[in-house]
Amino acid sequence: MQISTTAAVVLLTTHLSLFWTLPEDDESTNGVQHENAIMSQLQARLPKYMQPDDLRNGSVHVFLDLYQISAVNEKDGILTVKLWFYNYYYSQSAHWNVTEHGGRTLVIVPADTFWRADIVPLDAIDVKYQMFDRQTVHGNYGIVVGWSSVATVQFSCSFDVSRFPSDTQSCPLQFGPWASSDVHYHLRPDPDILQNEADLTYYKEHEEWELLRPVSIYYKQRSWRNRFNYTDIVLDVNLKRRSLFYSVIFILPNLLIYALSSVTFLLPVESGEKVSFVITLLLAAVVSFGTISSILPASSKSFPIVASFLGAVVSQMTLDTFLTAIVINIHYIGGRSKMGCRLRRIISSKVMYGFWMKPCPMERSFPGITPELKAALEETEKTLPSEVEGGSESSSGRSMKKFYKSGVWDQVGVVLAESEAESKSKEKANLKEMTMCQVVEQILYLESEQNMEFLWIFFSKVVDRFFLYCHLIMTIAILLHFFT
Repeated sequence: MQISTTAAVVLLTTHLSLFWTLPEDDESTNGVQHENAIMSQLQARLPKYMQPDDLRNGSVHVFLDLYQISAVNEKDGILTVKLWFYNYYYSQSAHWNVTEHGGRTLVIVPADTFWRADIVPLDAIDVKYQMFDRQTVHGNYGIVVGWSSVATVQFSCSFDVSRFPSDTQSCPLQFGPWASSDVHYHLRPDPDILQNEADLTYYKEHEEWELLRPVSIYYKQRSWRNRFNYTDIVLDVNLKRRSLFYSVIFILPNLLIYALSSVTFLLPVESGEKVSFVITLLLAAVVSFGTISSILPASSKSFPIVASFLGAVVSQMTLDTFLTAIVINIHYIGGRSKMGCRLRRIISSKVMYGFWMKPCPMERSFPGITPELKAALEETEKTLPSEVEGGSESSSGRSMKKFYKSGVWDQVGVVLAESEAESKSKEKANLKEMTMCQVVEQILYLESEQNMEFLWIFFSKVVDRFFLYCHLIMTIAILLHFFT
């Protein structure tokens, strides 16, 4: 019998397909049989709604793995973390003979097929599960993993921000039974896998907060009305704030503003910027309160030291504003008020060297009045009343002529002309219409007023320097109090 080449290829292909598919059908059939046999055995032994009777030591175990610190909200007291946790237990009912079932050691079944412990994150505000929606049974070890999930959990934490921005926060993440007490099962560490600290192999660092290692894991007891006892597992998370950002953006500018407040007492009153400068600094310090209130919680238990420091700075700058107003008021007293003798002696003594100032001269010559002119005016002031009261008009006239011829009259005219040019408040003096007595009194009055104005200006500088020393002492005391 002759067979064509095409027919031969078809027959060969058919025989080969039969040859290779028959074992596959046998293997698939055996796999289904093993699966059905294992599932039938597990469903017959393991309960679905209550814990197995043969729990090893009556215990359930939890494994925790921290992935990331997602967010830290100090203002609302919320810590958001991403972690992977699963609970499992040992049961003799979960064992099967691996050899009899083709070496199969693992079965993955739908969720809620077998019992699982009701362990949930306590103190959680919100939980988002990214769950592997299956249960796994390891027949060679007799382990049932009842719950396995990656979760993003928002925990409620109490933050202590008194040391902001160099603060360290501690937030224990607590997991425990929701309804089952120790009567039903105990939450205990696995003796085969001792986990005293979290596994941080896949942990991603946070930009603002540094996770302090190690992250310890421990167990604690709690009770409900002293009737039911529960065992919880705690993941102790400790975070340290990276303070460089806040130090450069917030702390340093406020310290510079505080340092500039000392310049207030170095600005001269004549500049006209003394009050506006200190008020500008005061407003800048007040704005910082708004910045810190938007970051930190409104808590009186752990009030930030930085906020207390800003309060002291604002109070001191407010005091500086009042002191600056006092200095300006003293500066412009002028000749309206006479200075007492004691005060004159103080500002002219060697005490002024303690303020880095030279003692004030007791008398200061009015511009244009020479010593000879002043002596002539004082002499004229002494003789003129006697000539006017006891002498005749002719003798008074002779004194006037003598006064004119001495050249003093010309110097007096120059002095009065200069005083008229500098003074805006006084009426201009008409030299021709003034008597000699009025001229002498006018000149001596101008000199006395000018000396008094000079004394008050000098005294205002002394007060300004004294306030500067007080300001520096207060500044050093505040800095030592808050930063040591």
